[in-house]
Amino acid sequence: MNVIELNRALRQLRLGGMAAVLETRLHQAQAEPMPPIDFLSCLVADELQRRGDRLLERRKKQAGFREVVRRSPTRVVMRRDLAPPGPPAAGR
Repeated sequence: MNVIELNRALRQLRLGGMAAVLETRLHQAQAEPMPPIDFLSCLVADELQRRGDRLLERRKKQAGFREVVRRSPTRVVMRRDLAPPGPPAAGR
């Protein structure tokens, strides 16, 4: 199986994070001798990181958090709201 077929198979298995970094990790493994278990560990860690990042972004989008950018003459200030939009809770 060559790299193109391996990329296709990884995407078919819904392992897009691994497929995205496969060539980079292959070059890294060739440049510095890396045991197969370390190579595989790096690929799995990349996949887990990508899934975690996507999950966080999806949850922020579902929660409706807003990102506010204020520009001052000397710097750009970014602030993220921590409360979802809408009326405040009435309490008990």
